[in-house]
Amino acid sequence: MKKPVKIAFWSVGVILGLVLIIAIIFMINFISATKAMTPAETQPLNDSVWCIKDRFVNAFIFKGREGYLMVDAGINAKNFSKELSKTGLLPEQITTLLLTHTDSDHIGATGLLKNADIYMHKDEEQMINGSTGKTKFSKTVWKYGPYKLLNNNENLILNGLNVKIIHTPGHTPGSSCYVIGKDYLVTGDNLVIVNGKYEHFVDKYNMDTPEQEKSLKMLPEPGTFKYIMTGHNGIIKNP
Repeated sequence: MKKPVKIAFWSVGVILGLVLIIAIIFMINFISATKAMTPAETQPLNDSVWCIKDRFVNAFIFKGREGYLMVDAGINAKNFSKELSKTGLLPEQITTLLLTHTDSDHIGATGLLKNADIYMHKDEEQMINGSTGKTKFSKTVWKYGPYKLLNNNENLILNGLNVKIIHTPGHTPGSSCYVIGKDYLVTGDNLVIVNGKYEHFVDKYNMDTPEQEKSLKMLPEPGTFKYIMTGHNGIIKNP
């Protein structure tokens, strides 16, 4: 074999080896991080609110006057459908989907919701239109049809429910929390609760942790709500 060819093969081998090492490190970190997550089991919180567990993430469903409103959509359509069936609800009954952000583990079952209007903060659109990737090597591919864009502090009536969006960038540019009624704060990956106080989410998964820390200061105090409903760390119920 000629020397230039040998060099080319050696170079390709080195590159593939580095890619494999990076992939292994990523998987080890990913498995370690997800094992540390503590989502709540699929369950009713009361007669009008349900928690859905899809592996290591939670979504939440609220009964409205007409149809149901859901926040986030899990990891996988098959898994999510199985968990949803435990509640007695059907995907077609969900007519509103609010996304806290568009990471793949929060939009995976969106395709099941054929009757749902989809909402996200306007700054999250860049994460699904090819403008911005979560990392240099990955961008979300949006395949779920039309969606509507929201503004910070916007108040809406959806399914007869009062909904306020609080823009909390840091995990992604458009990451947001939703206040539903007076009792519920749904947070996605915007925070964890430690000793009754807001703390930032896992740093390695945030795009800008200092920005997230600033965002958390804009939220009402944890004791303001009866339920704080997180993406990966379960549900905090206040007295």
